[in-house]
Order: sequence, then C-alpha cells, then structure tokens
Amino acid sequence: MKSSPRFPSLHIALLSSCLLITPPALAQTPLKRALAAPKSGPAYSYDISYVTREMNAAGRINPSRPAGQRVKVSRPAKSTWTDEFKKAIKEIENGRYKGFWCSEMAKSIPASARLISQTATTATYAFRPLPDPDEKGSKKFVKHLNGRVTVDKKSPAILTYSLTAPKSFKPSIVARINKFDLQTSCARAPDGRTYVKSSKITVAGSALGKSFNEKTTRTHSGLRQVSR
Repeated sequence: MKSSPRFPSLHIALLSSCLLITPPALAQTPLKRALAAPKSGPAYSYDISYVTREMNAAGRINPSRPAGQRVKVSRPAKSTWTDEFKKAIKEIENGRYKGFWCSEMAKSIPASARLISQTATTATYAFRPLPDPDEKGSKKFVKHLNGRVTVDKKSPAILTYSLTAPKSFKPSIVARINKFDLQTSCARAPDGRTYVKSSKITVAGSALGKSFNEKTTRTHSGLRQVSR
C-alpha cells in the first residue's frame, strides 16, 4: 500500500508558521505608529501668541533658561495682565506648559479609536477622549466630547486633533456647556516631531446664572534650537 502524499500537511504547517511570525510592523496601525513616534529631541525657543476677547498677547518662550527667565512678553503691558494670563505665565516658568508638542495629545486617545477615513498619506480616527488624570473634573467633562485625530502614515506623527461636544451638557450642578469646540493644527519641527502651530477653542454656556462665550486662539512659530 502506498503512503499518502505529505504535501498538504506540510503546506498547512508552513502556513501556520507564517501566521505566527507576522512582523510587528505589519500589525501596527498608522495611529499606533504615530502614538509611538519619538517624543524626545532638541529643545526650541519659539514665539507664542495668545488671543482672547479680553487680551491680545505675544511673546517668546525659551525653555532652556532658568525659571523666572523663560518667558519674554512683548505685549501687553504687565499692568493689564489678567489673572488667567498670569497663571499661564507661571505655568510656563515652572516648566509645566504642555501645549507645545502635539505628542501631548496622545494620552487622551484610546486604543479603541476607529478609522473613519484615509488617503495615501494620512489616516483619520474618531474616539471618545480619555480623562486627564492630572486635571480635576476631567472625567466628568470629556465623557461628553467626541474626538478626531489625523496622523501621517509615511512619517508617523499627529497632524490635526479636535474635540467637540455634539450637544449641550452639565459638567457640574452649577454649569452648563452649550458649545465646546477645540481645533488644533500641527506642523513639523526641524527634527521631524510635530508641534502645535495653532489651537482654537470656543466654549459657550452658563455658570452660576451668568452666560459666557469664550474664544481663545493660541499659535506657535519661529522655532530656533537651543541648548538644554
């Protein structure tokens, strides 16, 4: 009696082996590659503008300088600084400013983000943002928001990021948000990482019986590499 050919079983074994050793790069999505992109690199000084209904401010930030010398405000005069602006300056001087690098947004993007569109060079994902553990009340706020992020498929990085509220909501007993819209555009730094070129936030609603409608635009430009 002739033995049956062993080719089918050999074929199945080889196929199983190929499935088990799929290269990690093939398994990663464009989003995962973008979120895993290098976050360290050269330090830069840069110009910043900060515009609200109450203030039109501009200056330059140099993170390599010691605390107390990192921010040079060109406008407005110090006598007109609002409490909010003073708080922002203090945050930068203490090295806690996290609004420059687009990689900072990665911590709010969950693994469950779903692909909604793509081109040959970019991929866009929708997600429900994760709360910031460092921000009190973040969980109650972000659960009402929808997020979108566009990443570069060829040179992994975040390119745009947005958060919007599809409907009004109450983050607390005494406040209601009727509109929330955050739109962020990123640009490449000389070393290839992306930074926040512009960020626009619109928040409208009421708190303690008073209505508010706030718009804030923040831009960064004029990057120059500095020594750490």
